[in-house]
Amino acid sequence: MISKKITPEELWARQGITSLDVDYHYWDRKRELVRQMSSVSQSCLFVVDVFKKRYDFASENFSRLFGYAPEWIEAIREQGDWLEERIHPDDRKQLVEYQVDHGQFIYSLPVGCRNDYQQVFQFRVLNTCGEYVNVVSRHQVFQTDKNGRAWMIMGVMDISPDQVPGERVKRTVVNRKTGEIVKSATCLSMVKPLTDREKEVLLLIRQGFLSKEIADKLQVSIYTVNNHRKSILAKLQVDNAIEAINLANDSGILF
Repeated sequence: MISKKITPEELWARQGITSLDVDYHYWDRKRELVRQMSSVSQSCLFVVDVFKKRYDFASENFSRLFGYAPEWIEAIREQGDWLEERIHPDDRKQLVEYQVDHGQFIYSLPVGCRNDYQQVFQFRVLNTCGEYVNVVSRHQVFQTDKNGRAWMIMGVMDISPDQVPGERVKRTVVNRKTGEIVKSATCLSMVKPLTDREKEVLLLIRQGFLSKEIADKLQVSIYTVNNHRKSILAKLQVDNAIEAINLANDSGILF
């Protein structure tokens, strides 16, 4: 299936989590453990409920580090996107794109490996002095539903030691079990996007079809298919079809 432009909410909804798959009585007890952990941490902790599509918890350190009113943080579940709105508008747009990229990436993996990855971001957050400060924020699956699907996402945010003004979000994706850095995911934003037809050709290449067979399936000339192949290699900045397929598998270019 060829991926199309979608929102993070639409992507997560494809997991198909239902109310029968989540136990909020259990989570209420676990949230209290998160609260206790946050009380001894200097970092800002937050939890996002993927099923309800809202913040579930944010620690008091958001008040200490950014000057936010404690009552705003305490009522985070009723605040909607209040914390999201503290992020620089340009960075927020990039973060949404990265969320979609990451969702497509993990859906390209076997089910048992999908929750193994942590995203590490650097972006800008507004404090109550009206200043944007660089932060480092680490996001990973914290609690799964009864079927092992991502339910609660935890973030750990700190003021970045790098306060050099920047105009782009920095991102690294790390396998928490092996320590491997997924380089293709961090480089995905630097390659030019493929057209729907180029994605279709790349998908058929991944399935093992030759150019003549692809031409027959798509009812185009082999000359057109070869031009698509050349364009794919140029846009993905790779030397051959195998490298293009590996990049597609690693980064979720194809859903």
